[in-house]
Amino acid sequence: MNAAERFVRVCCEIGNFTEKLTGVSVVDAYFGPEELHPKTLSAEKSTTDLVHDIHQTFDALHDEIDDPLRLEYMMGELHSLNAVVDWLSGKDITYSELVEGLFHISMKKFSENEIDKNIELLTDLLQSYPGDSLHDKIQRFGKEGEITGDALQHLLTDELQKQSIKIGQEFREKIFTLMGASVPDNGVQYEAVRDVPWGGYNWYLGEFKSLNQLNIDRRFNKDNLQSTLYHEYEHHVSNLWREKAFLNTRNLELAVVPLHTGRCVISEGTADTAKDFLSVSEDDSRIVVLNALTPIRQMTGINAAILLNDEGKSVEEAIEYLINRGYRTREAAEASISFISPTTKTGKINLFAPYIFTYFIGRRDFVHPSFLKAVQKDVLPEFFKTIYMNPYSGSSVTWNKAFEWM
Repeated sequence: MNAAERFVRVCCEIGNFTEKLTGVSVVDAYFGPEELHPKTLSAEKSTTDLVHDIHQTFDALHDEIDDPLRLEYMMGELHSLNAVVDWLSGKDITYSELVEGLFHISMKKFSENEIDKNIELLTDLLQSYPGDSLHDKIQRFGKEGEITGDALQHLLTDELQKQSIKIGQEFREKIFTLMGASVPDNGVQYEAVRDVPWGGYNWYLGEFKSLNQLNIDRRFNKDNLQSTLYHEYEHHVSNLWREKAFLNTRNLELAVVPLHTGRCVISEGTADTAKDFLSVSEDDSRIVVLNALTPIRQMTGINAAILLNDEGKSVEEAIEYLINRGYRTREAAEASISFISPTTKTGKINLFAPYIFTYFIGRRDFVHPSFLKAVQKDVLPEFFKTIYMNPYSGSSVTWNKAFEWM
């Protein structure tokens, strides 16, 4: 068994391990050979055996992988998965150590002064908007064009499918043409789901197609729904290029897409920057407000996760914080808690509890500043080629090295 095969096998067996303990596999997608598919591999390995396999794979990678960026990428992914095993096996790890071990970023609680500056900007934007208070104005803003439940489910079967085709065309015309390259795209299907901790999810199915699910328990309006569509479609696009790279190179490690690694920081960062990539018009006054509100929601969401997982605050204290500082409704705050809480409502470890950091940090610290630099230097074709045609650029471990040329 060569190093890449060892890498895929250990990733998939850790996926089986996490699914058994939490109900969620860290293998987010797989499109490799059937004999290494998670369903064909052991789900019964002990944590000792898994850690042993990880360290054997470390040694094999050092011996066999010559490409420095490829090696650093794979080593970073393995270090993250080692942290997953340590965490779920009950090893004494602080929340801060967990976030850093998984994503190779530092956990940071945002100061209330920093949040206040963003609130002041939002207050100015909504000055003439009807409402007795900023909280009231934001709730009125969210209610306009609101769609949820059965109405959202109906929308999924028609209008969102059409919008998805339009977004795919935008990627081809505005980015792939710039790159001078193309990738097969067999499309995205949409499906409504309930009783899940997230608002939207891209399930990449292989063979250049995806299933995008939207949680119809959540309340969307036309503005944040548009952002969700672009975000989830960019995940689809990234995986199209990853699958193409796998088929061209036969580098097996590209056939497995793991969660809870440095890859996720860049994956969520590029998805949150998709509208910037595509120069989607942000002139609409509602979009301007949404763009001011989003970082407040993201920063307070991260702070609430730290309250729950690091500072030992109660769920009710975290909910009150999200209402008072994140300007959420109680319903929205409770829905957010399900994503960041240490345990699920069934009492299992919540695998997503540390994941919230990837979105804001991925965009702010990695993808968006690099994109702006590429615009300034007039090197967007090379920038997009590095993101989409070099799969080893897509990790918080390798991002800076992959963009040294810029």
